[in-house]
Parts: sequence; C-alpha cells; structure tokens
Amino acid sequence: VAETASGLSPTTETKALTDAKAMTDALKLRGDVIDAVGKGTQKSDAAIAKLKAASSASGLPVDRDADFALAAIDVGQRLLASGKSATESEKFFTAAEASLEVALKNAPDDAAQDKATFLGKLSLIRGRYLNKAAQAKLDIEQAIALQPKDTNLQQLRAVLMSTHAEVFAAPASGKAKN
Repeated sequence: VAETASGLSPTTETKALTDAKAMTDALKLRGDVIDAVGKGTQKSDAAIAKLKAASSASGLPVDRDADFALAAIDVGQRLLASGKSATESEKFFTAAEASLEVALKNAPDDAAQDKATFLGKLSLIRGRYLNKAAQAKLDIEQAIALQPKDTNLQQLRAVLMSTHAEVFAAPASGKAKN
C-alpha cells in the first residue's frame, strides 16, 4: 500500500481528514450557537433544535442521541463559563439529559463501556447543573459498577461527593429522592 506525504495510507489519511473536518464543523456549529444564544439573537429552544438537526453536533462518531447530548453539554458549560444565564444553560443540560437517557436505553446489553460513559455524563449534569444529586449518585454508582477500573468515573464520584456530601453519605437505596 502506497503512503501519502503524511506517511499514512491513503485510506487512513482520508478518514483522518474526514474526522478532522467533522470535528471542526461541529466546533464551529457549537460556537455559533453559543454566540447567538449569548447575544440573545437566538432562543435556546431554537438553538437546541439546530444542534439536534445537525448531522453531527459533537463531531464524534457516536449515535445521534449521544452526539446531541455531548454537544448540548458542551454548549451549556460554555454558556455558564461565559457568564450567561444559568436558565439558558439549564435548557441545554435538560435536553442533554433526555438524549442521554435514550442513548442509554438503546445501548446494547454488552456495551458496558458506552453505558458507563452515558451514566457518567448523566451523573455530571444531574449533580453539577440540574440539582438532582440523589439521581447523580445512582448514576455514578451504576457507571462504576459497569467499569470499576475507570479512573475518570472514580474522579467524578469524588467531585460529586465533595459537593453533595449529605447525599453521598447516605446508603444507596436504588431509588433517587431529589
């Protein structure tokens, strides 16, 4: 197989360029959404619809529900970081929560890593942004049960424990009380 100037096979180089373009396009889309919502030229609901309609709002090769959820989390976090309304950001986190629940439900039974990732993201947005600490605890515990050696999940649990000590100190009941 011939190599290109980059040293990659033509197939690998084409895929890498396609992936880079998808990531760049998605980043620009999210930046445009953040700018429009931040300036008040676009309502959050319209911006959420725009992200959902995109072929890939995250630029990652994942299922559409997960793709949208990752993009919505990014937009919500970036809106908060720029000092924009927490109410506007919350709309993105709420939309991401619903999409992650669908992605989790649709994940194959043998996709433990994907399920753990979705549960980790759910625990993040529920615990940090949606004031659902009890549900976040259940989510992170389920994620860790699926991937007990995942250090990112362990770190997320530690962060959530530090901000919601009262919830994490209580024994797990299997049912969230938010």
